[in-house]
Amino acid sequence: MFTGIDDVDWASMGHAYTDSATDVPDLLRDLASDDPACREIALDGMYGALHHQGDVYASTVACIPFLFELATTASVADRGAVVHLLCSIAGEREPDPEEIGGLFEDEEEDAAFVQPFLDAWATVRGRADVFFGLLADPDAEVRAAAAAALAHVHPDPARVLGALRERLTVERDPQAVGALIHAIGRLGADHRDALGAEAGAVLREVVAVESRPEQRLAGLVQLARCDVASLPEDLVETVLDIMELACEQDGAGQDEAGQERPDAPERPRTDTMVSHLRELEATQRHSVDASRAGDLLEELHWALDDHTEPRLDLLVGQLQTPDWGQRMAAVDMAGALLTGWRAPDDLPVVLLARQLIEHEPRLSQRALTELCHVAPIAQVIADVLAMCVREWDDTWEPGDWEGTLFGKALEALALQGDVRAVPALAEVLAREGTVPEDLGEWVERIGREAAAPLGPELHRRLVALSSDRRTPSKERLVAALGVLAHPESLPLLVEMVEPGIGRMSMWSLARALSRYGSAAAEAGPRLREFVATASVPLEIRLGAAAALPAVGGEGEPLLPLVRQGLESDEWLELSPALKAAAALGPAAAPLAPRLRELLATRDAHTDVIVALWKTARDVDEVLPMLLDKWTASPGARPTAAACLIEMGPAAAPALPLIREELSSPRRHSNVSRADDSSATNTRYDVAADEGLLRDCRRLVTLAESP
Repeated sequence: MFTGIDDVDWASMGHAYTDSATDVPDLLRDLASDDPACREIALDGMYGALHHQGDVYASTVACIPFLFELATTASVADRGAVVHLLCSIAGEREPDPEEIGGLFEDEEEDAAFVQPFLDAWATVRGRADVFFGLLADPDAEVRAAAAAALAHVHPDPARVLGALRERLTVERDPQAVGALIHAIGRLGADHRDALGAEAGAVLREVVAVESRPEQRLAGLVQLARCDVASLPEDLVETVLDIMELACEQDGAGQDEAGQERPDAPERPRTDTMVSHLRELEATQRHSVDASRAGDLLEELHWALDDHTEPRLDLLVGQLQTPDWGQRMAAVDMAGALLTGWRAPDDLPVVLLARQLIEHEPRLSQRALTELCHVAPIAQVIADVLAMCVREWDDTWEPGDWEGTLFGKALEALALQGDVRAVPALAEVLAREGTVPEDLGEWVERIGREAAAPLGPELHRRLVALSSDRRTPSKERLVAALGVLAHPESLPLLVEMVEPGIGRMSMWSLARALSRYGSAAAEAGPRLREFVATASVPLEIRLGAAAALPAVGGEGEPLLPLVRQGLESDEWLELSPALKAAAALGPAAAPLAPRLRELLATRDAHTDVIVALWKTARDVDEVLPMLLDKWTASPGARPTAAACLIEMGPAAAPALPLIREELSSPRRHSNVSRADDSSATNTRYDVAADEGLLRDCRRLVTLAESP
């Protein structure tokens, strides 16, 4: 295995931890050790030193021939892990020098950094025929790894598909069968035009013939990835039946073939990342009663991507299953699906609320967390939440009320804008409960008039904190009082505008005072004095300046200060200057030339475009920028739509984009890919998206009005 290993000039090559790779031969030899702990430590060392965070070094490339020898030597244990390491070293796809490079200013140094990535891909790919021989290896883990490797790196995908299809007819090990199915699906997805139909035919046969529920489900996952149109018409019923059978077998301690499930082989506990990740996965699975079938069902959801109709039907079925573990997984999927995509009806939300009556605290807590995320589309279950707030009213203490079932139910109710949240929130404040982080948003959702009874208690709490310069609770109370424009609090807010105030506190105060409008005219002199104080940091003065127009101050005297902020290279100063310019509106028209300069240097930042629109009001100039930004930066669409509404009928050229948005199944900020595993735990801003949809419908109405 190691012939020639000592002839390699390891000392001239480095890796992540040292300029000399003389420790590498020992790592390679330890991968062949009879001691499982020694092998695991060596594998961890390979990933940590020679493949650190995905990097590849010359020493890594030098290891590849020896790793192939290890992978093909029958007497070596854990060879499947070696095959996976080889594929990881090769990279997910053919490396792009422009994408990898650019880290070093010196071109030669940069090229030297990129070259090992190119060499690793070419070397592993050039030896990939080796993996064909491992498809029939006595070790099932090696067979599974070989299938994945062939689909990943072999240069002849048609030949690979033929070999995998043939192996699938004789393979009996569940792990290896699953790997074959996954590899066939990958080939079909990566080479859809050439191999999609052939791979789809193999996968349809798996779904129709395979008796093991997890393998049938795996076939459906891969079919969705490579040929979604070929999925069975009764997909939802098929999947739910498969999941029911899988749960029955799991409860009986059986494997996918109905045989008694053997105990998993014991592995040594080592102080390595490999060992830690294995234990972490096991712990997570146990905590949510997870199964491989449940993982595959989640994969199917993501593979279906924008095909929301079957996804929502699946979700509805999952939320009604008697299996607790499935419902826990369904609750998580409900949050990801309903925040990332637009549902046509309320049934999934209703079934989420149904979990609250199961008398299972963990399930209720999960459901309430997701109901907070989807609050803007969950008014249909407001009565249920109000009942929960009443039922759990005696289950909280002031110091930790937010994390209780009562606290989460109150949060979900408040985020729906339901006035029934007001008495409970008033009681929390009166009992000195912690001030919630999003209190201002809660009050804004409920509305100024409906939430007015909170004013006295909010004011009392703020008075009690008036001597504390900077506390999160203080800023949260200020934000909420600003929404209410509580008259009694205005003098206190004005007094808070004083030297030494922090940036975030000033911005919070400025926003609050702006909400009072002309009723806060008494704040004008204090704000003007603050703006004129040169010793106050520029970004804080600009925050105060942004509030002056709203309370009746003149805009023209502020222009020199705002211009100074617009000239800054620091975003902390530039950002409030842009907001101040937008607040001044046409009075800041002399600043338009500077804003145009910023558009060239700031890559047409949304805040710059908005400031230019507010100050110059030139539709012909700004509209094309907004349309470009709409396409290039989906997250900017709510802001762009607000500007388009101000343009009125002149915004008609935007209608094709507006109608496209209204017809999209995705929420505007959901730009994740179907194969992006990080999207699993992502929750998108439903309130912003629902506001965007309202503005889009309004724009269509404006354009169609005579």
